[in-house]
Amino acid sequence: MKKRRFKWIWLFLGLFLFFTSAQAMAASKEASTLIGKETWNFNLASTQDRLINYGDDYYGKSYLIMTFFPAAFTPV
Repeated sequence: MKKRRFKWIWLFLGLFLFFTSAQAMAASKEASTLIGKETWNFNLASTQDRLINYGDDYYGKSYLIMTFFPAAFTPV
């Protein structure tokens, strides 16, 4: 009885790892296709309380690196 239960656990664990790794590989492939692509013209608020237009202020003059911090400055 215990051997049969362990077989199901190992089978479930193996399938779980297979599907999560396949999903992670697909997501990384999608993200890598965005690197080096041109972006749209957009506006963002700056820390100096002014609106920055990327197309007018920075396009062609410097590189843009965008990052996202999901829990930054939040009481988590």
